Amino acid sequence: MDMIRCDQKDFLIWKWRPNASAEAGASKKENNIRWGSSLRVRPGQAAVFFYQNKGSYDVITGPFDDVLKTDNLPVLAGLVGMAYKGGTPFQAEVYFINLARGMELPFVIPYFRVIPAEPEYKVYNIEVALKGAMAYQIPSSPEAIKYFLESWGSVDTTQAELEEKVKTLLTQEIKQIVTNAPKDTGIFIMHFNSLIGEMGHYILARLQERLMQRFGIFASDIIVEDIRYDEESEAFQRLKRITEDQAHLFNLENEKTALLSYQIQRETMRTDADARNRQVSETARINMENMGDMAARQREEAQFAQHLQAQEAARQARLSSEAAYINAHSIDVQGEVLKSGMANLGEMGSMSMGGGDGKMNPAGMMTGMMMGAAVGGQVGNMMNQMGQTMGAGMASAGQPGAVPPPIPQQQPAVFFLVLNGAQNGPFDAAAIGQMVAAGTVNAQTLGWTAGMASWQPIGTIPALAPIFGPAPAGQQTPPPIPPTV
Repeated sequence: MDMIRCDQKDFLIWKWRPNASAEAGASKKENNIRWGSSLRVRPGQAAVFFYQNKGSYDVITGPFDDVLKTDNLPVLAGLVGMAYKGGTPFQAEVYFINLARGMELPFVIPYFRVIPAEPEYKVYNIEVALKGAMAYQIPSSPEAIKYFLESWGSVDTTQAELEEKVKTLLTQEIKQIVTNAPKDTGIFIMHFNSLIGEMGHYILARLQERLMQRFGIFASDIIVEDIRYDEESEAFQRLKRITEDQAHLFNLENEKTALLSYQIQRETMRTDADARNRQVSETARINMENMGDMAARQREEAQFAQHLQAQEAARQARLSSEAAYINAHSIDVQGEVLKSGMANLGEMGSMSMGGGDGKMNPAGMMTGMMMGAAVGGQVGNMMNQMGQTMGAGMASAGQPGAVPPPIPQQQPAVFFLVLNGAQNGPFDAAAIGQMVAAGTVNAQTLGWTAGMASWQPIGTIPALAPIFGPAPAGQQTPPPIPPTV
Protein backbone atom coordinates (compact mmCIF):
# COMPACT_ATOMS: atom_id res chain seq x y z
CA MET A 1 0.00 0.00 0.00
CA ASP A 2 1.11 3.57 -0.71
CA MET A 3 1.73 6.44 1.71
CA ILE A 4 0.28 9.51 -0.01
CA ARG A 5 1.85 12.65 1.46
CA CYS A 6 3.67 15.84 0.47
CA ASP A 7 6.97 16.91 2.07
CA GLN A 8 7.83 19.51 -0.58
CA LYS A 9 8.86 23.04 0.34
CA ASP A 10 8.06 26.29 -1.46
CA PHE A 11 5.29 24.66 -3.52
CA LEU A 12 1.82 25.77 -4.55
CA ILE A 13 0.80 22.68 -6.55
CA TRP A 14 2.54 19.31 -6.38
CA LYS A 15 1.37 16.14 -8.10
CA TRP A 16 1.91 13.10 -5.88
CA ARG A 17 4.05 10.21 -7.13
CA PRO A 18 5.53 7.27 -5.21
CA ASN A 19 9.06 8.51 -5.97
CA ALA A 20 8.98 12.16 -4.94
CA SER A 21 12.28 12.93 -6.67
CA ALA A 22 11.07 11.62 -10.05
CA GLU A 23 9.43 13.78 -12.68
CA ALA A 24 5.63 13.90 -12.82
CA GLY A 25 4.29 11.33 -15.28
CA ALA A 26 7.37 9.11 -15.06
CA SER A 27 5.37 6.22 -13.58
CA LYS A 28 1.88 4.94 -14.29
CA LYS A 29 1.55 4.03 -10.64
CA GLU A 30 1.07 7.67 -9.67
CA ASN A 31 -2.35 7.56 -11.40
CA ASN A 32 -3.34 4.15 -9.98
CA ILE A 33 -4.13 4.63 -6.31
CA ARG A 34 -4.23 1.47 -4.20
CA TRP A 35 -7.37 0.89 -2.18
CA GLY A 36 -6.45 1.04 1.52
CA SER A 37 -3.44 3.32 1.04
CA SER A 38 -2.68 5.86 3.75
CA LEU A 39 -3.28 9.57 3.18
CA ARG A 40 -1.56 12.27 5.25
CA VAL A 41 -2.43 15.93 4.73
CA ARG A 42 -0.55 18.43 6.86
CA PRO A 43 -2.12 21.60 8.28
CA GLY A 44 -2.15 24.32 5.62
CA GLN A 45 -2.41 21.74 2.82
CA ALA A 46 -5.21 20.27 0.74
CA ALA A 47 -5.20 16.97 -1.16
CA VAL A 48 -7.24 16.94 -4.37
CA PHE A 49 -8.23 13.60 -5.94
CA PHE A 50 -9.06 14.06 -9.62
CA TYR A 51 -10.88 11.10 -11.20
CA GLN A 52 -10.11 11.06 -14.91
CA ASN A 53 -12.95 8.76 -15.92
CA LYS A 54 -15.49 10.90 -14.03
CA GLY A 55 -14.09 14.39 -14.34
CA SER A 56 -14.87 14.78 -10.62
CA TYR A 57 -12.94 15.92 -7.58
CA ASP A 58 -12.59 14.98 -3.94
CA VAL A 59 -10.96 17.65 -1.75
CA ILE A 60 -9.53 16.87 1.72
CA THR A 61 -8.03 19.67 3.79
CA GLY A 62 -5.49 19.09 6.54
CA PRO A 63 -4.84 18.03 9.13
CA PHE A 64 -5.83 14.53 7.98
CA ASP A 65 -4.22 11.12 8.57
CA ASP A 66 -6.29 8.06 7.65
CA VAL A 67 -6.72 5.14 5.27
CA LEU A 68 -8.51 5.77 1.95
CA LYS A 69 -12.09 4.57 2.01
CA THR A 70 -15.46 5.66 0.73
CA ASP A 71 -16.28 7.41 4.01
CA ASN A 72 -13.62 10.07 3.45
CA LEU A 73 -13.77 10.10 -0.37
CA PRO A 74 -17.45 10.65 -1.25
CA VAL A 75 -17.01 10.73 -5.05
CA LEU A 76 -14.93 7.58 -4.86
CA ALA A 77 -17.93 5.74 -3.41
CA GLY A 78 -19.82 6.21 -6.67
CA LEU A 79 -17.04 5.13 -9.04
CA VAL A 80 -17.70 2.19 -11.32
CA GLY A 81 -15.51 -0.80 -10.52
CA MET A 82 -15.14 -0.24 -6.80
CA ALA A 83 -16.57 -3.69 -6.12
CA TYR A 84 -12.95 -4.78 -5.85
CA LYS A 85 -11.27 -3.68 -2.66
CA GLY A 86 -8.39 -6.12 -2.45
CA GLY A 87 -5.67 -3.67 -3.40
CA THR A 88 -6.81 -3.17 -6.99
CA PRO A 89 -5.91 0.38 -8.13
CA PHE A 90 -8.44 2.99 -9.18
CA GLN A 91 -7.71 5.79 -11.63
CA ALA A 92 -7.06 9.09 -9.84
CA GLU A 93 -4.50 11.85 -9.85
CA VAL A 94 -3.59 13.33 -6.46
CA TYR A 95 -2.50 16.95 -6.15
CA PHE A 96 -1.37 18.74 -3.00
CA ILE A 97 -2.23 22.46 -2.72
CA ASN A 98 -0.44 24.89 -0.39
CA LEU A 99 -3.06 26.74 1.66
CA ALA A 100 -0.58 28.45 3.98
CA ARG A 101 -1.68 31.91 5.03
CA GLY A 102 0.53 34.97 4.98
CA MET A 103 2.30 34.28 1.69
CA GLU A 104 3.71 37.61 0.57
CA LEU A 105 4.70 38.92 -2.83
CA PRO A 106 6.87 42.09 -2.81
CA PHE A 107 6.69 44.40 -5.80
CA VAL A 108 8.54 47.48 -7.08
CA ILE A 109 6.97 49.52 -9.86
CA PRO A 110 9.43 51.88 -11.57
CA TYR A 111 8.54 55.44 -12.56
CA PHE A 112 5.42 55.96 -14.61
CA ARG A 113 3.53 59.11 -15.56
CA VAL A 114 0.50 60.33 -13.60
CA ILE A 115 -1.69 63.21 -14.80
CA PRO A 116 -3.39 65.52 -12.23
CA ALA A 117 -7.17 65.64 -12.20
CA GLU A 118 -7.43 69.46 -12.09
CA PRO A 119 -7.70 70.93 -15.61
CA GLU A 120 -5.38 73.80 -14.81
CA TYR A 121 -2.61 71.40 -13.72
CA LYS A 122 -2.86 68.78 -16.47
CA VAL A 123 0.22 70.20 -18.15
CA TYR A 124 2.25 69.05 -15.15
CA ASN A 125 2.78 65.32 -15.68
CA ILE A 126 4.69 63.77 -12.78
CA GLU A 127 6.67 60.55 -12.75
CA VAL A 128 5.73 58.31 -9.78
CA ALA A 129 7.25 55.04 -8.49
CA LEU A 130 5.75 52.61 -5.92
CA LYS A 131 7.14 49.99 -3.60
CA GLY A 132 5.06 47.56 -1.55
CA ALA A 133 3.91 43.99 -0.98
CA MET A 134 0.80 41.90 -1.55
CA ALA A 135 -0.32 39.29 0.99
CA TYR A 136 -2.20 36.43 -0.68
CA GLN A 137 -3.43 32.90 -0.09
CA ILE A 138 -5.30 30.09 -1.82
CA PRO A 139 -8.98 30.05 -0.73
CA SER A 140 -9.77 26.93 1.30
CA SER A 141 -13.27 26.17 -0.02
CA PRO A 142 -13.45 23.05 -2.24
CA GLU A 143 -14.87 25.05 -5.15
CA ALA A 144 -12.06 27.65 -4.95
CA ILE A 145 -9.39 24.92 -4.70
CA LYS A 146 -10.75 23.19 -7.81
CA TYR A 147 -10.78 26.53 -9.66
CA PHE A 148 -7.20 27.26 -8.59
CA LEU A 149 -6.03 23.81 -9.74
CA GLU A 150 -7.70 24.21 -13.13
CA SER A 151 -6.35 27.77 -13.53
CA TRP A 152 -2.78 26.49 -13.33
CA GLY A 153 -3.32 23.48 -15.61
CA SER A 154 -2.87 20.80 -12.92
CA VAL A 155 0.93 20.83 -13.12
CA ASP A 156 3.65 21.21 -10.51
CA THR A 157 3.88 24.89 -9.60
CA THR A 158 6.17 26.62 -7.13
CA GLN A 159 5.64 29.92 -5.35
CA ALA A 160 8.38 31.47 -7.46
CA GLU A 161 6.58 30.51 -10.68
CA LEU A 162 3.31 31.97 -9.45
CA GLU A 163 4.97 35.17 -8.25
CA GLU A 164 6.71 35.65 -11.56
CA LYS A 165 3.42 35.53 -13.45
CA VAL A 166 1.48 37.52 -10.85
CA LYS A 167 4.10 40.30 -10.78
CA THR A 168 3.57 41.04 -14.46
CA LEU A 169 -0.19 41.47 -13.95
CA LEU A 170 0.36 43.30 -10.67
CA THR A 171 2.64 45.90 -12.26
CA GLN A 172 0.25 46.55 -15.14
CA GLU A 173 -2.83 46.82 -12.93
CA ILE A 174 -1.26 49.04 -10.23
CA LYS A 175 0.09 51.44 -12.85
CA GLN A 176 -3.36 51.81 -14.38
CA ILE A 177 -5.12 52.16 -10.99
CA VAL A 178 -2.74 54.83 -9.67
CA THR A 179 -2.69 56.71 -12.99
CA ASN A 180 -6.49 56.99 -12.97
CA ALA A 181 -6.81 57.65 -9.23
CA PRO A 182 -6.80 61.48 -9.48
CA LYS A 183 -9.43 61.42 -12.20
CA ASP A 184 -11.59 58.70 -10.56
CA THR A 185 -11.49 60.06 -7.00
CA GLY A 186 -10.52 63.74 -7.34
CA ILE A 187 -7.49 63.49 -5.06
CA PHE A 188 -4.55 65.83 -5.63
CA ILE A 189 -1.50 64.07 -7.04
CA MET A 190 0.85 65.75 -4.54
CA HIS A 191 -1.07 64.14 -1.66
CA PHE A 192 -0.17 60.55 -2.61
CA ASN A 193 2.40 60.27 0.19
CA SER A 194 -0.05 61.64 2.74
CA LEU A 195 -2.63 59.06 1.68
CA ILE A 196 -0.27 56.10 1.42
CA GLY A 197 -2.35 53.85 3.73
CA GLU A 198 -5.59 54.60 1.92
CA MET A 199 -3.88 54.01 -1.45
CA GLY A 200 -3.17 50.39 -0.46
CA HIS A 201 -6.86 49.77 0.36
CA TYR A 202 -7.92 51.53 -2.84
CA ILE A 203 -5.62 49.38 -5.01
CA LEU A 204 -6.71 46.18 -3.21
CA ALA A 205 -10.42 46.87 -3.78
CA ARG A 206 -9.87 47.30 -7.51
CA LEU A 207 -7.39 44.44 -7.93
CA GLN A 208 -8.86 41.66 -5.79
CA GLU A 209 -11.45 40.33 -8.23
CA ARG A 210 -9.02 40.44 -11.14
CA LEU A 211 -6.46 38.28 -9.31
CA MET A 212 -9.12 35.74 -8.35
CA GLN A 213 -10.41 35.41 -11.92
CA ARG A 214 -6.95 35.20 -13.49
CA PHE A 215 -4.95 33.11 -11.01
CA GLY A 216 -7.46 31.75 -8.49
CA ILE A 217 -5.67 33.46 -5.58
CA PHE A 218 -7.14 35.72 -2.90
CA ALA A 219 -5.28 38.96 -2.18
CA SER A 220 -5.89 39.66 1.50
CA ASP A 221 -3.92 42.92 1.71
CA ILE A 222 -1.80 45.34 -0.31
CA ILE A 223 0.64 47.45 1.60
CA VAL A 224 2.12 50.48 -0.15
CA GLU A 225 5.42 51.09 1.62
CA ASP A 226 6.66 54.07 -0.37
CA ILE A 227 5.53 56.45 -3.12
CA ARG A 228 8.27 58.44 -4.78
CA TYR A 229 8.16 61.34 -7.24
CA ASP A 230 10.72 62.40 -9.77
CA GLU A 231 11.64 65.44 -7.71
CA GLU A 232 14.19 66.67 -10.25
CA SER A 233 11.53 67.32 -12.85
CA GLU A 234 10.23 70.83 -13.52
CA ALA A 235 6.63 69.64 -13.25
CA PHE A 236 7.19 68.40 -9.71
CA GLN A 237 8.82 71.68 -8.61
CA ARG A 238 5.95 73.74 -10.00
CA LEU A 239 3.27 71.61 -8.35
CA LYS A 240 5.17 71.71 -5.07
CA ARG A 241 5.15 75.50 -5.07
CA ILE A 242 1.43 75.54 -5.90
CA THR A 243 0.72 73.19 -3.02
CA GLU A 244 2.67 75.37 -0.57
CA ASP A 245 1.06 78.60 -1.75
CA GLN A 246 -2.51 77.30 -2.03
CA ALA A 247 -2.75 74.56 0.57
CA HIS A 248 -6.23 75.79 1.50
CA LEU A 249 -7.53 74.68 -1.90
CA PHE A 250 -7.00 70.99 -1.12
CA ASN A 251 -8.89 69.12 1.64
CA LEU A 252 -6.95 66.05 2.68
CA GLU A 253 -9.85 64.53 4.66
CA ASN A 254 -12.18 64.70 1.67
CA GLU A 255 -9.57 62.96 -0.45
CA LYS A 256 -9.25 60.17 2.12
CA THR A 257 -13.01 59.70 2.03
CA ALA A 258 -12.96 59.62 -1.77
CA LEU A 259 -10.33 56.87 -1.78
CA LEU A 260 -12.03 54.73 0.85
CA SER A 261 -15.54 55.17 -0.55
CA TYR A 262 -14.64 53.05 -3.55
CA GLN A 263 -13.55 50.23 -1.27
CA ILE A 264 -16.77 50.55 0.76
CA GLN A 265 -18.85 50.43 -2.41
CA ARG A 266 -17.02 47.32 -3.60
CA GLU A 267 -17.52 45.58 -0.27
CA THR A 268 -21.22 46.51 -0.27
CA MET A 269 -21.64 45.21 -3.80
CA ARG A 270 -19.84 42.00 -2.86
CA THR A 271 -22.03 41.57 0.22
CA ASP A 272 -25.17 42.06 -1.87
CA ALA A 273 -23.90 39.62 -4.47
CA ASP A 274 -23.10 37.04 -1.79
CA ALA A 275 -26.58 37.47 -0.29
CA ARG A 276 -28.18 37.02 -3.70
CA ASN A 277 -26.06 33.96 -4.41
CA ARG A 278 -27.01 32.44 -1.06
CA GLN A 279 -30.68 33.15 -1.74
CA VAL A 280 -30.47 31.58 -5.20
CA SER A 281 -28.64 28.55 -3.80
CA GLU A 282 -31.17 28.15 -0.99
CA THR A 283 -34.07 28.48 -3.42
CA ALA A 284 -32.51 25.88 -5.71
CA ARG A 285 -31.96 23.55 -2.75
CA ILE A 286 -35.59 23.92 -1.60
CA ASN A 287 -36.85 23.33 -5.14
CA MET A 288 -34.74 20.19 -5.43
CA GLU A 289 -36.06 18.91 -2.10
CA ASN A 290 -39.65 19.65 -3.18
CA MET A 291 -39.08 17.85 -6.47
CA GLY A 292 -37.67 14.89 -4.59
CA ASP A 293 -40.67 14.79 -2.22
CA MET A 294 -43.09 15.08 -5.14
CA ALA A 295 -41.36 12.26 -7.02
CA ALA A 296 -41.48 10.09 -3.89
CA ARG A 297 -45.20 10.77 -3.44
CA GLN A 298 -45.87 9.99 -7.09
CA ARG A 299 -43.99 6.70 -6.77
CA GLU A 300 -45.99 5.78 -3.65
CA GLU A 301 -49.29 6.67 -5.35
CA ALA A 302 -48.36 4.66 -8.45
CA GLN A 303 -47.42 1.65 -6.31
CA PHE A 304 -50.69 1.92 -4.36
CA ALA A 305 -52.71 2.18 -7.60
CA GLN A 306 -50.94 -0.92 -8.97
CA HIS A 307 -51.72 -2.75 -5.72
CA LEU A 308 -55.42 -1.84 -6.00
CA GLN A 309 -55.51 -2.91 -9.65
CA ALA A 310 -53.92 -6.26 -8.76
CA GLN A 311 -56.47 -6.80 -5.97
CA GLU A 312 -59.40 -5.94 -8.28
CA ALA A 313 -58.08 -8.25 -11.01
CA ALA A 314 -57.78 -11.10 -8.50
CA ARG A 315 -61.32 -10.44 -7.22
CA GLN A 316 -62.76 -10.42 -10.76
CA ALA A 317 -60.93 -13.67 -11.57
CA ARG A 318 -62.29 -15.29 -8.40
CA LEU A 319 -65.87 -14.18 -9.16
CA SER A 320 -65.57 -15.42 -12.74
CA SER A 321 -64.38 -18.81 -11.51
CA GLU A 322 -67.24 -19.03 -8.99
CA ALA A 323 -69.83 -18.08 -11.65
CA ALA A 324 -68.46 -20.70 -14.04
CA TYR A 325 -68.61 -23.34 -11.28
CA ILE A 326 -72.21 -22.44 -10.39
CA ASN A 327 -73.27 -22.60 -14.07
CA ALA A 328 -71.63 -25.99 -14.52
CA HIS A 329 -73.24 -27.31 -11.34
CA SER A 330 -76.66 -26.05 -12.48
CA ILE A 331 -76.27 -27.79 -15.81
CA ASP A 332 -75.34 -31.05 -14.05
CA VAL A 333 -78.40 -30.84 -11.76
CA GLN A 334 -80.76 -30.06 -14.62
CA GLY A 335 -79.28 -32.97 -16.60
CA GLU A 336 -80.02 -35.34 -13.75
CA VAL A 337 -83.59 -34.03 -13.53
CA LEU A 338 -83.97 -34.47 -17.28
CA LYS A 339 -82.77 -38.06 -17.14
CA SER A 340 -85.23 -38.82 -14.32
CA GLY A 341 -88.07 -37.23 -16.29
CA MET A 342 -87.25 -39.24 -19.40
CA ALA A 343 -87.16 -42.44 -17.32
CA ASN A 344 -90.56 -41.62 -15.85
CA LEU A 345 -91.87 -40.94 -19.32
CA GLY A 346 -90.71 -44.39 -20.40
CA GLU A 347 -92.51 -45.98 -17.50
CA MET A 348 -95.65 -44.12 -18.47
CA GLY A 349 -95.46 -45.75 -21.88
CA SER A 350 -95.95 -49.15 -20.23
CA MET A 351 -99.11 -48.07 -18.45
CA SER A 352 -102.31 -49.96 -19.40
CA MET A 353 -104.65 -47.81 -21.50
CA GLY A 354 -107.54 -50.27 -21.25
CA GLY A 355 -109.68 -51.77 -18.53
CA GLY A 356 -109.16 -55.14 -17.08
CA ASP A 357 -111.85 -56.51 -19.36
CA GLY A 358 -109.92 -55.60 -22.54
CA LYS A 359 -112.01 -52.53 -23.29
CA MET A 360 -110.66 -48.98 -23.70
CA ASN A 361 -110.20 -47.03 -20.53
CA PRO A 362 -110.77 -43.35 -21.36
CA ALA A 363 -109.77 -42.21 -17.86
CA GLY A 364 -106.47 -44.04 -18.12
CA MET A 365 -105.81 -42.60 -21.56
CA MET A 366 -106.54 -39.09 -20.35
CA THR A 367 -104.31 -39.58 -17.32
CA GLY A 368 -101.45 -40.81 -19.50
CA MET A 369 -101.83 -37.91 -21.90
CA MET A 370 -101.90 -35.39 -19.07
CA MET A 371 -98.85 -36.88 -17.43
CA GLY A 372 -97.04 -37.02 -20.77
CA ALA A 373 -97.84 -33.39 -21.44
CA ALA A 374 -96.70 -32.39 -17.96
CA VAL A 375 -93.42 -34.27 -18.30
CA GLY A 376 -92.90 -32.93 -21.84
CA GLY A 377 -93.48 -29.39 -20.61
CA GLN A 378 -91.09 -29.94 -17.76
CA VAL A 379 -88.46 -31.33 -20.14
CA GLY A 380 -88.96 -28.37 -22.48
CA ASN A 381 -88.58 -25.93 -19.59
CA MET A 382 -85.45 -27.71 -18.43
CA MET A 383 -83.97 -27.62 -21.94
CA ASN A 384 -84.82 -23.95 -22.23
CA GLN A 385 -83.24 -23.19 -18.82
CA MET A 386 -80.16 -25.24 -19.72
CA GLY A 387 -79.82 -23.32 -22.99
CA GLN A 388 -80.16 -20.01 -21.21
CA THR A 389 -77.63 -21.08 -18.55
CA MET A 390 -75.15 -22.23 -21.16
CA GLY A 391 -75.69 -19.06 -23.22
CA ALA A 392 -75.15 -16.89 -20.13
CA GLY A 393 -72.02 -18.86 -19.26
CA MET A 394 -70.67 -18.44 -22.79
CA ALA A 395 -71.56 -14.76 -22.83
CA SER A 396 -69.80 -14.23 -19.52
CA ALA A 397 -66.64 -15.97 -20.73
CA GLY A 398 -63.78 -13.50 -20.90
CA GLN A 399 -65.80 -11.03 -18.78
CA PRO A 400 -64.57 -11.39 -15.19
CA GLY A 401 -67.16 -10.71 -12.55
CA ALA A 402 -70.23 -10.92 -14.94
CA VAL A 403 -73.00 -12.06 -12.53
CA PRO A 404 -76.79 -11.51 -12.69
CA PRO A 405 -78.17 -8.55 -10.75
CA PRO A 406 -80.05 -9.16 -7.46
CA ILE A 407 -83.81 -9.85 -7.56
CA PRO A 408 -85.62 -6.53 -7.13
CA GLN A 409 -87.49 -6.17 -3.86
CA GLN A 410 -91.15 -5.12 -4.20
CA GLN A 411 -92.07 -2.39 -1.77
CA PRO A 412 -95.35 -3.09 0.11
CA ALA A 413 -98.20 -0.67 -0.49
CA VAL A 414 -98.73 2.03 2.13
CA PHE A 415 -101.90 3.90 3.00
CA PHE A 416 -102.84 7.23 4.56
CA LEU A 417 -105.87 7.43 6.93
CA VAL A 418 -108.10 10.24 8.17
CA LEU A 419 -108.08 10.03 11.97
CA ASN A 420 -109.79 12.67 14.08
CA GLY A 421 -110.17 14.88 11.03
CA ALA A 422 -106.45 14.86 10.20
CA GLN A 423 -104.24 12.94 7.78
CA ASN A 424 -102.09 10.21 9.36
CA GLY A 425 -99.71 7.68 7.96
CA PRO A 426 -98.33 6.10 6.01
CA PHE A 427 -99.38 2.63 7.33
CA ASP A 428 -98.93 -0.76 5.72
CA ALA A 429 -101.77 -3.35 5.62
CA ALA A 430 -100.44 -5.18 8.70
CA ALA A 431 -100.49 -2.00 10.79
CA ILE A 432 -104.04 -1.17 9.67
CA GLY A 433 -105.12 -4.72 10.58
CA GLN A 434 -103.77 -4.19 14.09
CA MET A 435 -105.63 -0.85 14.32
CA VAL A 436 -108.89 -2.56 13.19
CA ALA A 437 -108.41 -5.29 15.81
CA ALA A 438 -107.84 -2.61 18.45
CA GLY A 439 -111.00 -0.74 17.35
CA THR A 440 -109.11 2.38 16.39
CA VAL A 441 -110.41 2.30 12.79
CA ASN A 442 -113.24 0.57 11.00
CA ALA A 443 -114.40 -0.11 7.46
CA GLN A 444 -115.82 3.44 7.15
CA THR A 445 -112.56 5.15 8.01
CA LEU A 446 -111.38 7.14 4.99
CA GLY A 447 -108.15 6.03 3.37
CA TRP A 448 -106.00 6.70 0.34
CA THR A 449 -103.02 5.09 -1.46
CA ALA A 450 -101.05 5.78 -4.61
CA GLY A 451 -103.21 5.40 -7.73
CA MET A 452 -106.51 6.44 -6.09
CA ALA A 453 -108.32 9.54 -7.35
CA SER A 454 -109.89 10.43 -3.97
CA TRP A 455 -110.37 9.36 -0.37
CA GLN A 456 -112.77 6.42 0.19
CA PRO A 457 -113.70 4.04 3.02
CA ILE A 458 -110.92 1.57 3.60
CA GLY A 459 -113.41 -1.30 3.60
CA THR A 460 -113.91 -0.66 -0.12
CA ILE A 461 -110.19 -0.62 -0.97
CA PRO A 462 -109.44 -4.07 -2.49
CA ALA A 463 -106.05 -4.38 -0.80
CA LEU A 464 -107.62 -3.75 2.66
CA ALA A 465 -110.99 -5.45 2.21
CA PRO A 466 -109.75 -8.88 3.51
CA ILE A 467 -109.06 -7.24 6.88
CA PHE A 468 -112.82 -6.82 7.47
CA GLY A 469 -113.82 -10.46 6.74
CA PRO A 470 -114.59 -12.68 3.71
CA ALA A 471 -116.63 -11.49 0.75
CA PRO A 472 -120.44 -12.11 0.71
CA ALA A 473 -121.54 -15.66 0.09
CA GLY A 474 -122.75 -14.91 -3.39
CA GLN A 475 -119.24 -13.76 -4.35
CA GLN A 476 -117.28 -16.71 -2.92
CA THR A 477 -117.77 -18.92 -6.01
CA PRO A 478 -117.75 -17.95 -9.67
CA PRO A 479 -121.07 -17.78 -11.54
CA PRO A 480 -122.10 -20.69 -13.79
CA ILE A 481 -120.53 -20.99 -17.22
CA PRO A 482 -122.97 -19.73 -19.87
CA PRO A 483 -124.16 -22.39 -22.30
CA THR A 484 -122.34 -22.75 -25.60
CA VAL A 485 -124.28 -22.25 -28.74
